[in-house]
Amino acid sequence: MDCNHISKVVEWGYKLVDGDMKSYVSVFGCTRCDATSNDKPLYEEAEDIFIDHSKCNINPCFGCKAKSLQLNAGDATRDIPDKKWRHKLDNYKKARADGIQPSGTSEAHVEAAYQASENLGKAYNAETMPKAHKINKRVAEVVNTGVLNAK
Repeated sequence: MDCNHISKVVEWGYKLVDGDMKSYVSVFGCTRCDATSNDKPLYEEAEDIFIDHSKCNINPCFGCKAKSLQLNAGDATRDIPDKKWRHKLDNYKKARADGIQPSGTSEAHVEAAYQASENLGKAYNAETMPKAHKINKRVAEVVNTGVLNAK
């Protein structure tokens, strides 16, 4: 039985032409049977397929959405990191060189780790010790000896 095809769009294709996103029909199909075509609609009357983008401002197609995208590499394009970021990492790096392991790279974490190290009399390690801001002389005594001397 020969089908009197009624063409439908099965798949849209998109390509960039001179900086402009162009959409085209990449696969045509029939609404009545499983026939498909990659080069032209399945009925002979239509020579040209026109895509009406006038309604795309209400419900934009993929091509119109992609055309409006703006890509920005953001901080990845900066050649020189900002001074605050560099200063924070330098402080953290110095603490690590001194044998201290702060719980983070922020200035507050590094300072607290240095203060905890001073109270402990040895290098502070955030991975195995209580939080740095909680280590005072009494806590340091317990950490160092495991016993709290009653006074």
